[in-house]
Parts: sequence; structure tokens; C-alpha cells
Amino acid sequence: MASPRLELEEIQPLQQDAARPEPAVAEARHWIEQVTGRSFGDKDFRSGLENGILLCELLNAIKPGLVKKINRLSTPIAGLVSIFN
Repeated sequence: MASPRLELEEIQPLQQDAARPEPAVAEARHWIEQVTGRSFGDKDFRSGLENGILLCELLNAIKPGLVKKINRLSTPIAGLVSIFN
């Protein structure tokens, strides 16, 4: 069995890399842009999805008509309203 100290040393580099975007995030961003035909622009991954509009567009690209009405207001709650309608 490995010592706890060795395990902690193995974890430390992973925590230091947390500030850099993971390849999976870049891949997901690229996939969403390809499927929806929309760009995140200058927003990071989280900010680009935060209002829910791009997520609703992704859902409709995968299954047309799934989200009946997309609320495009710039309020933080607007995206949630789209998802629950």
C-alpha cells in the first residue's frame, strides 16, 4: 500500500493544473459550437453557458422543438425560464 504522503504528492500537480482549462472543456466547447453553429465569442465556457440560451439551442439542435421558447433576455434567470417552459 502506498503511503498517504506519496498519494498527496501525486495529487498536488493536479491541483496546480486546475487553473488551466482541461482538454475536455475545450473539446466540449468546440462540439457545442459545431452542433449549434454559434460561438462562445470571448466568453469562457461557464460564462457562455450561464444564461442558458446556448444550452437551449444545443438541445434544439439535438432534438428540434424540445425547447419551445428560448427566453433571450439578458437576466440571469432568463435561461432557467426557457428550460422549464
